[in-house]
Amino acid sequence: MDSSYRRDKPGKSPMGMDLVPVYAGEASTTPGTVSISPQIVQSLGVTTAKAQTRSLSEAVAASGIIEVAEDRIIHVHPRVSGWVERLTVTTDGQPVNQGDTLYTLYSPELVNAQEEYLLARSRNNRSLINAARDRLTALQLPPKVIQSLDKTGNVQQQIAFEVPQNGYVTNLNIRPGFYVTPGTTMLAIASLQTVWITASIPQRYADMLSTEQELNVTLPALPGETFTARVDFIYPELDSQSRTLKVRLVLDNPDGRLKPNMFATVSFDTPRNESLSIPRSALIRTAANDRVVLALGNGEFRSTAVAVGRITADYAEITAGLEEGDEVVMNGLFLIDSESAVDADLSRLSGEEDSQSNDTQWVTLTIDAIDSEAGTVTASHGPVAAWDWPAMTMDFAIGEQVSQAELNSGIRLDAELNRNTDGMVEIIAIDTGSIESSVPSATVDGTINSIDEQNHAMNISRGAIEKWGRGPATMDFTLSSHIDTTDWQP
Repeated sequence: MDSSYRRDKPGKSPMGMDLVPVYAGEASTTPGTVSISPQIVQSLGVTTAKAQTRSLSEAVAASGIIEVAEDRIIHVHPRVSGWVERLTVTTDGQPVNQGDTLYTLYSPELVNAQEEYLLARSRNNRSLINAARDRLTALQLPPKVIQSLDKTGNVQQQIAFEVPQNGYVTNLNIRPGFYVTPGTTMLAIASLQTVWITASIPQRYADMLSTEQELNVTLPALPGETFTARVDFIYPELDSQSRTLKVRLVLDNPDGRLKPNMFATVSFDTPRNESLSIPRSALIRTAANDRVVLALGNGEFRSTAVAVGRITADYAEITAGLEEGDEVVMNGLFLIDSESAVDADLSRLSGEEDSQSNDTQWVTLTIDAIDSEAGTVTASHGPVAAWDWPAMTMDFAIGEQVSQAELNSGIRLDAELNRNTDGMVEIIAIDTGSIESSVPSATVDGTINSIDEQNHAMNISRGAIEKWGRGPATMDFTLSSHIDTTDWQP
């Protein structure tokens, strides 16, 4: 845990861990550098590779869902009022073909419009004929009915309306005998000749897509097949929950095998960039940092932290921590990395510290508990960079020059620590001006009425505490453990 804590005999570290023996000739000149014999290197199967500038392109995969193309849905509304006499479809999802009869309608308005057209034809008035014909067209009278009207001169009471496109029925809201008006949504015909795919793209790739770009699509329902879809629309906002960009793709579906609500995977490659990179197998990724094991030559190795950019299937981009030509370990790196961590903290990149000249540090402590008899305190502190300590809670010895009366549970203060001791780290000085207490405190005069030495308490009649808005009172108080009441009298 602390490679700079060294002693000339067996013992324990400040964190209670056994010291590891290091013999003459084993110590490296740089913290974190380990030497391994050629025989062990060979037995570990250590292989290396150089950090090089490569053209990297990252493969991106995003989830998507197939949807009905909304621009291929036709909603069926009547232009006139009337009664549905016959309906050829009975349920949602029923397939229909363009040109087949969809429903027949009896409408007095359509009957009147046909009669007006025949009347205009009988008068042989071209302007009236054109006006009456335009009215029939506006009321969506099928062209076949108008042609029959011209040919036979017979008014049709029930008009058959045809299916407008190939597809299937959705939102069927009518049944035979229903009375409908121009505001009635009778049904809709959806086509699957073309489908939409709505994909969720991670935000880091949001600016790498453009309309008309072609992406690859695979579906779990059709394994082994790859389709090509075109980016049709990129939504302007990210999803507030997943922080992904919604993208709509268009995909031809002539055989109708792609069904709405199927899951899909959308993939594409990012633009290629020249970047310093290493083989992906040489990278060690943890929650704390990313690192590699450098091969220094002559059997020496050292772990070093790196900053990672894009990661492809084979390579990892390195944005900081390595230079062109640096050699990194690909196989056997975890064993070497563990050995390097014993010698020094992984965040120390270069240089060596003098462990004997850096044995005292001022550190901010928060005291959790005090053991007056043992002369120790339990306190927590933040990271101590000079000693490569992480934030932790540990025990400290109270030096003879430090007054225990100044130390109380719950206070925060700056203390000077000395780790060059045979036992635990020692508090050798404190800055009394830095003391902060998380417990509300006040100063007040009072008279001691009685002392309970067994329970280390006393009864006091105190004056008013203006700071807390409290009046005078007589009450019991528990004494701090460091207060000696031997010579006290009520």
